[in-house]
Amino acid sequence: MARAVISTDARCPMYLLTKQYMHNPYPVLSAMRETAPAVPVEANGYRMWVITRHADVRRVLTGRGIFKDMLPRRKELSKQSVIRPGLSARLLHSSRRSVLERDGADHRRMRAVLGPTFTREAVARREPRITEFATRLLDDVPVGEPVDLIARFARPLAAMVLGDVVGLGGDQLRDFPVLANSMVTGRGLAEIEDAGVRLFRFAQRMVEEKRRAPGDDLYSRLVRLRDEENTFDDAELASTFMVLMVGGCEPINALANSLLMLLTHPEQVAMVRADRTLVGAAVDEGIRLESPFRMLPPRFSDDPFELDGLVIPPREFLVAAPATANRDPDVFSDPESFCVTRRHQPHLAFGHGPHHCLGVELGRLETEVALNALLDRYRNIELAVPPAELAWQPGMFMRRVQSFPVVLR
Repeated sequence: MARAVISTDARCPMYLLTKQYMHNPYPVLSAMRETAPAVPVEANGYRMWVITRHADVRRVLTGRGIFKDMLPRRKELSKQSVIRPGLSARLLHSSRRSVLERDGADHRRMRAVLGPTFTREAVARREPRITEFATRLLDDVPVGEPVDLIARFARPLAAMVLGDVVGLGGDQLRDFPVLANSMVTGRGLAEIEDAGVRLFRFAQRMVEEKRRAPGDDLYSRLVRLRDEENTFDDAELASTFMVLMVGGCEPINALANSLLMLLTHPEQVAMVRADRTLVGAAVDEGIRLESPFRMLPPRFSDDPFELDGLVIPPREFLVAAPATANRDPDVFSDPESFCVTRRHQPHLAFGHGPHHCLGVELGRLETEVALNALLDRYRNIELAVPPAELAWQPGMFMRRVQSFPVVLR
């Protein structure tokens, strides 16, 4: 294929992400994947290159020559790609120094401290507590009438599990999932910025609380390492607190998405009920088809980035799109179908490479425990509304179902 050098001129034809994309992204994303290995879109006032194919998304996420930490070079990068100024939310710079945003040695330093809490072995020891939380919550869920499973079960379960890990009480985290949702899928700049500031200030208060009254928990350990060994600076510590709490809310969406796929495929529910070893596969299939992250936050390269003959100039925003990579027909047979017996499952919903989701084991266990608890207790779980009437909170990078009304019997 002949090499195609793509202009960075703002007049370069781009996909415009319309309301149709926001509510149902998959036809647009599939069209992007069939068009080219990367296509420019206008998003939040910037030109960004959406990487669409599975192999290319893996390559971007592997991280060689690709960077995430934009803060030190934000003016240079923004100037190159801005199309319509003033459309992007402005978050506190000190809230963008977490393990999620750092590269290279800084990222490895921070991840090495956090990693032991989230190993498979460490997470497995939490299963009895997660099961206890799920059982207690379901004891109070009404039967035989419509109930919002997110409000009554998934959201409080995520808060309880998160609180147990980081050493915070339920009252402290009661409103946190709502704020986290507002920050990542807010309906306007004001909502996103307000939620971001409130979350970061909350994280700062928790740092001080753990200094005053440390316990046997992750946050107390991080504060102690900060104060005794200078492992983190203050901005890194508070912003990492914030990211861990936001990430701890993801099982809410994983459960809703997996359950939605199951309830719209009754024959698959029967298979899972008959063989509970398929619960994990059901979770993976659910998040493959309805990836919580349509696209991941932008990255950039200081060198030209070539994909199958297409050359993206240096320092352009590169956006990996798991939602389309996870439906790539070159990797997945019958990719639009939900199949709990799918054997080849290299989905990228949890990312890949050095920034692969740190809490994947905890999130997967929490989702599987929740799904098993529902199947154990109820012989029948039905959506209380047609699937097309579920209310979604849309966004370019993510979408979240606002409520999940079901009838349990």
